[in-house]
Amino acid sequence: MRNQQHLFVAVAVGLLLLGAAPLLEAAGPIDFHVATNGDDKNPGTEAKPFATLERARDGIRNSGLAGKARCTVWLHDGVYRRDDAFTLEERDSGVPEHPVIYRAKGNAARLIGGTVVNTEAFTLVDDPDLLARIPEPARGKVYMLDLKALGIKHTARYPDKFTDNGGIFELFLDSRRMPISRYPNEHGAMTVKRVVINGGGQEKSGSWRNYYGGSPEQRLALESEKGPRAGVFEHRAEHADAHAMWAKVLDRGVWIKGYWRVVWQNETVRVAAIDTESQTVTLAVPVSNGIGSKYHRPNGSGAEIYWVMNLVEAVDQPGEWAIDFQEQKLFFYPPESLAGADILISDADAPIIELRGTHDIELRGLIVEGTLGDGVRIVDGASNAVRGCTVRNVAKYGIVVQGGSNHVVESCDLYAIGAGGVWLSGGDTKATPRVPAGHLVENCDIHHFGEIERVYAPGVNVGFRGGGGGSRVMDAVGMVVRNNAIHHCPHAGVLFNSFDNVFEYNEVFQFALVSNDMGAFYSYSKPNGIGNNTFRFNFMHSSPEGDGIYYDNVADHAHVYGNIAYRLGPSDPAKEAKRGCGFLIKNFTKNRVDVSSNIAVDCKTGYTVTAGEGSILRGNIAVACGDSHGVPDLKTYEKDPGFVDQARMNFALQLDAIVYSDVEDFEPIPVERIGLHTNDFRATVPDYRQEMSGWKPSANASRYDVLDRE
Repeated sequence: MRNQQHLFVAVAVGLLLLGAAPLLEAAGPIDFHVATNGDDKNPGTEAKPFATLERARDGIRNSGLAGKARCTVWLHDGVYRRDDAFTLEERDSGVPEHPVIYRAKGNAARLIGGTVVNTEAFTLVDDPDLLARIPEPARGKVYMLDLKALGIKHTARYPDKFTDNGGIFELFLDSRRMPISRYPNEHGAMTVKRVVINGGGQEKSGSWRNYYGGSPEQRLALESEKGPRAGVFEHRAEHADAHAMWAKVLDRGVWIKGYWRVVWQNETVRVAAIDTESQTVTLAVPVSNGIGSKYHRPNGSGAEIYWVMNLVEAVDQPGEWAIDFQEQKLFFYPPESLAGADILISDADAPIIELRGTHDIELRGLIVEGTLGDGVRIVDGASNAVRGCTVRNVAKYGIVVQGGSNHVVESCDLYAIGAGGVWLSGGDTKATPRVPAGHLVENCDIHHFGEIERVYAPGVNVGFRGGGGGSRVMDAVGMVVRNNAIHHCPHAGVLFNSFDNVFEYNEVFQFALVSNDMGAFYSYSKPNGIGNNTFRFNFMHSSPEGDGIYYDNVADHAHVYGNIAYRLGPSDPAKEAKRGCGFLIKNFTKNRVDVSSNIAVDCKTGYTVTAGEGSILRGNIAVACGDSHGVPDLKTYEKDPGFVDQARMNFALQLDAIVYSDVEDFEPIPVERIGLHTNDFRATVPDYRQEMSGWKPSANASRYDVLDRE
């Protein structure tokens, strides 16, 4: 009987492709197949699959069964190259009982937004003039690729200033992002010696706002006529040879990237001039708010890090590459033999998949990679889901959910991301009562993100837009971020603003690895832009320069309970550190905050809280932490007060733990529920805690790369 049913469905699907749709009324669920060896003239069966997702989508449209029966498109293993987004619209939607599903048939269905390059297109650089431009250790190892011959589009000269990848393509070898060339190779090895002109409206004479001196009227007139000046700085003598070499190729374009004034501002800017006698560098355009540490104006601190990028003359490490914009050639020093390598140039700037106004569509088990835009974008609609997918090697965000309601991102792996992992927005803060969007991010492993945009590009973004000291709030109401692992990132774990969001059972670690003054969870908002957010049962750990839950400005009520902060701050208590606070809640002098039953262990500071009238501060403990502030009745211990297994990061309390007798208001934390778990969409879970048992940062790891405020 079952075989007869399958035969009927197959015959019916074939007939619908011939225009006999009425016969499908009794056909029940339908399946279409897509394979790299398929043909869009085929009927879309497993034996005779389509070649494209668009053909399968159109087959569902023609069937008239979307929303009336379960419709599944099976994408077989293989590489599916895309120049534009695979787009689904409202008419492609399902209903809750009959969703439309696009899913992988195996484990290797890859949707890529770029050009697969034949290794034979690379030629070894042997021209004497070109070899002279390449650092001597790399000569004879660097290959050249003609970008014009391949028709690569994103090869235009960089703009004068940018914070992302400058609009050029990316290069991947065997699904690994290859680093663009830089000097020096070690991060933090080159710093400004002295600022000559702050620029950007921050001149060294007069006040920060006194651009050109004189009266306010004169300043405004000159500002209107000339604009802010570009910065000028003196470089260090030990890098004189490198700067002298760059001065010779300014006509080809030289760009330097740096943390010019604060740890949370990272910009790339073109060099206009290099004076080898005075050893000064003049920028082509002003950096926002000028160069030089904002805490050491006008001359700067002498610790402002910068480096040159995308210079053929800097290609000296395996994996590095650069574009010569004039010649339209790529120069690449491969880390291993190119024979048999999978080389991808990401040259599409659209998302790989885009759902616009759809509902009840599910993406399952797909691999999405290789775009200059976002991996997956969902705009408006309702109840769409991305489950068990892998998003990697994209230049912007992995998954963006913009507007709509009740969308789900579940059990996905996101890594090697240029900007952030998942960005959520939606709901209405102006309505009374507020209208929630209800989006959910659950059980996702989000790591090694912020590889291009190094600041304010978090694992999960809930309503945060802009940078430090001036975030612009987006509506992001009623989101839930649950049971995720978020780790190995240069700056923020989670950024949040807006209202009524819940963050629970997440494990966030190895964050703030490059820039600090940042938390596992961080918010900066203007008053009345944020409130009623809940943090419960999160585990934040192993970040020498990170803070835990960090409110950097006032909010309207906050709920913080049952969270654990461990090893925030240096492992050596004698080592000076500027960060490492488990719970840092600032400026709530007139607002309520509830901080209850939290645990801080081996942190530089356990708690720093300013709390307004009506706040609840009870049942909190600190173990082997520095002095805390603003938490009355905090119970402190010098050693383990009864954890099940601190060495293996199990901070559940034993039944006879002394905490229960010492702290009447302490509520047990369901430690066993924190972090990733297996389900239908995640077969295994990495044992990160086991891998990090006994973890201590090395001397270099605990040394901060970008100096904090002083």
